[in-house]
Amino acid sequence: MNTITKKLDFSGGKNSWFDFWHTHIDWDGDGNKNWDSRKEFLKKLLTEFENVKSELKKYPNEYQTWIVIDENDSGEDGIYIHTKNPNSENFPLKLQAEKNIKCLNQNLSDFMKKTDFEILEFEHEDGNYFYLYDKDYGISIIEKQPVANKI
Repeated sequence: MNTITKKLDFSGGKNSWFDFWHTHIDWDGDGNKNWDSRKEFLKKLLTEFENVKSELKKYPNEYQTWIVIDENDSGEDGIYIHTKNPNSENFPLKLQAEKNIKCLNQNLSDFMKKTDFEILEFEHEDGNYFYLYDKDYGISIIEKQPVANKI
Protein backbone atom coordinates (compact mmCIF):
# COMPACT_ATOMS: atom_id res chain seq x y z
CA MET A 1 0.00 0.00 0.00
CA ASN A 2 1.12 3.54 -0.60
CA THR A 3 0.32 6.80 1.17
CA ILE A 4 -2.94 7.28 -0.71
CA THR A 5 -4.39 3.78 -0.49
CA LYS A 6 -3.31 3.07 3.09
CA LYS A 7 -5.84 5.64 4.30
CA LEU A 8 -8.73 3.97 2.47
CA ASP A 9 -10.94 1.07 3.56
CA PHE A 10 -11.10 -1.58 0.84
CA SER A 11 -12.56 -4.25 3.15
CA GLY A 12 -16.04 -4.16 1.66
CA GLY A 13 -17.52 -3.76 5.14
CA LYS A 14 -20.42 -1.53 6.18
CA ASN A 15 -18.28 1.62 6.20
CA SER A 16 -16.24 0.69 3.15
CA TRP A 17 -17.75 2.82 0.41
CA PHE A 18 -16.75 5.71 -1.84
CA ASP A 19 -19.04 8.58 -2.84
CA PHE A 20 -17.04 10.16 -5.64
CA TRP A 21 -13.98 9.94 -3.41
CA HIS A 22 -11.03 11.59 -5.08
CA THR A 23 -7.60 12.94 -4.52
CA HIS A 24 -5.26 15.22 -6.38
CA ILE A 25 -1.54 14.77 -6.91
CA ASP A 26 -0.61 18.38 -7.69
CA TRP A 27 -2.49 20.14 -4.89
CA ASP A 28 -0.70 23.45 -5.45
CA GLY A 29 -0.99 23.51 -9.24
CA ASP A 30 2.78 23.53 -9.72
CA GLY A 31 2.33 21.58 -12.94
CA ASN A 32 0.86 24.72 -14.48
CA LYS A 33 4.32 26.34 -14.56
CA ASN A 34 5.59 24.38 -17.57
CA TRP A 35 5.11 21.13 -19.46
CA ASP A 36 8.02 19.32 -17.79
CA SER A 37 6.48 19.92 -14.36
CA ARG A 38 3.03 18.91 -15.54
CA LYS A 39 4.36 15.73 -17.12
CA GLU A 40 6.00 14.69 -13.83
CA PHE A 41 2.71 15.17 -11.96
CA LEU A 42 0.85 13.23 -14.66
CA LYS A 43 3.31 10.35 -14.37
CA LYS A 44 2.76 10.32 -10.60
CA LEU A 45 -1.01 10.41 -11.19
CA LEU A 46 -0.79 7.33 -13.42
CA THR A 47 1.40 5.52 -10.88
CA GLU A 48 -1.04 6.26 -8.06
CA PHE A 49 -3.94 5.19 -10.26
CA GLU A 50 -2.24 1.82 -10.77
CA ASN A 51 -1.88 1.54 -6.97
CA VAL A 52 -5.59 2.30 -6.51
CA LYS A 53 -6.51 -0.29 -9.15
CA SER A 54 -4.32 -2.84 -7.39
CA GLU A 55 -6.17 -2.31 -4.11
CA LEU A 56 -9.55 -2.38 -5.85
CA LYS A 57 -8.77 -5.87 -7.19
CA LYS A 58 -9.32 -7.05 -3.60
CA TYR A 59 -12.45 -4.96 -3.04
CA PRO A 60 -15.46 -7.32 -2.87
CA ASN A 61 -18.08 -4.80 -4.01
CA GLU A 62 -18.80 -3.17 -7.37
CA TYR A 63 -16.87 0.01 -8.04
CA GLN A 64 -15.88 2.55 -10.64
CA THR A 65 -12.52 4.27 -10.87
CA TRP A 66 -11.17 6.85 -13.27
CA ILE A 67 -8.83 9.80 -13.73
CA VAL A 68 -9.92 13.35 -14.55
CA ILE A 69 -7.45 15.60 -16.33
CA ASP A 70 -8.21 19.31 -16.59
CA GLU A 71 -6.60 20.70 -19.72
CA ASN A 72 -5.92 24.06 -18.06
CA ASP A 73 -5.20 23.25 -14.41
CA SER A 74 -2.86 20.54 -13.19
CA GLY A 75 -4.16 21.08 -9.64
CA GLU A 76 -7.54 19.72 -10.70
CA ASP A 77 -6.20 16.45 -12.11
CA GLY A 78 -7.38 13.62 -9.89
CA ILE A 79 -8.13 9.97 -9.24
CA TYR A 80 -11.72 8.98 -8.43
CA ILE A 81 -13.37 5.96 -6.81
CA HIS A 82 -17.13 5.55 -6.70
CA THR A 83 -19.36 2.82 -5.23
CA LYS A 84 -22.80 2.33 -3.81
CA ASN A 85 -22.98 4.54 -0.75
CA PRO A 86 -25.43 5.69 1.94
CA ASN A 87 -25.32 9.34 0.82
CA SER A 88 -27.17 8.97 -2.46
CA GLU A 89 -28.37 6.50 -5.05
CA ASN A 90 -25.90 7.84 -7.58
CA PHE A 91 -24.06 4.62 -8.45
CA PRO A 92 -23.06 3.78 -11.06
CA LEU A 93 -21.98 7.00 -12.73
CA LYS A 94 -22.80 6.94 -16.44
CA LEU A 95 -21.39 9.54 -18.80
CA GLN A 96 -21.99 10.35 -22.44
CA ALA A 97 -18.91 11.81 -24.05
CA GLU A 98 -19.24 14.96 -26.03
CA LYS A 99 -18.09 14.77 -29.61
CA ASN A 100 -15.34 16.69 -31.34
CA ILE A 101 -13.69 18.11 -28.23
CA LYS A 102 -10.04 18.65 -29.05
CA CYS A 103 -7.29 18.97 -26.49
CA LEU A 104 -5.57 22.22 -27.46
CA ASN A 105 -2.46 21.42 -25.42
CA GLN A 106 -0.56 19.19 -27.86
CA ASN A 107 1.85 17.88 -25.19
CA LEU A 108 -1.06 16.87 -22.98
CA SER A 109 -2.93 15.34 -25.91
CA ASP A 110 0.10 13.27 -26.89
CA PHE A 111 0.61 12.16 -23.27
CA MET A 112 -2.99 10.99 -22.91
CA LYS A 113 -2.91 9.14 -26.23
CA LYS A 114 0.12 7.16 -25.06
CA THR A 115 -1.82 5.69 -22.15
CA ASP A 116 -3.79 2.48 -22.59
CA PHE A 117 -6.93 4.12 -21.23
CA GLU A 118 -10.23 4.97 -22.83
CA ILE A 119 -10.68 8.75 -22.96
CA LEU A 120 -13.95 10.67 -22.64
CA GLU A 121 -13.95 14.37 -23.49
CA PHE A 122 -16.07 17.08 -21.88
CA GLU A 123 -16.26 20.80 -22.42
CA HIS A 124 -16.71 23.01 -19.36
CA GLU A 125 -16.93 26.77 -19.07
CA ASP A 126 -13.37 26.88 -17.73
CA GLY A 127 -11.89 24.48 -20.29
CA ASN A 128 -11.88 20.87 -21.35
CA TYR A 129 -11.85 17.88 -19.01
CA PHE A 130 -10.73 14.41 -19.99
CA TYR A 131 -11.88 11.29 -18.16
CA LEU A 132 -9.47 8.37 -18.50
CA TYR A 133 -10.50 4.91 -17.43
CA ASP A 134 -9.40 1.33 -17.75
CA LYS A 135 -12.22 -0.64 -19.36
CA ASP A 136 -10.94 -3.80 -17.64
CA TYR A 137 -11.48 -2.47 -14.10
CA GLY A 138 -14.78 -2.03 -12.35
CA ILE A 139 -18.03 -0.90 -13.89
CA SER A 140 -17.77 1.28 -16.98
CA ILE A 141 -18.43 4.99 -16.64
CA ILE A 142 -19.74 5.16 -20.22
CA GLU A 143 -23.45 5.31 -20.89
CA LYS A 144 -24.09 2.72 -23.56
CA GLN A 145 -25.78 4.17 -26.60
CA PRO A 146 -28.84 2.24 -27.79
CA VAL A 147 -28.38 0.46 -31.09
CA ALA A 148 -30.78 1.73 -33.74
CA ASN A 149 -33.05 -0.82 -35.35
CA LYS A 150 -32.44 -1.31 -39.03
CA ILE A 151 -35.50 -1.09 -41.21
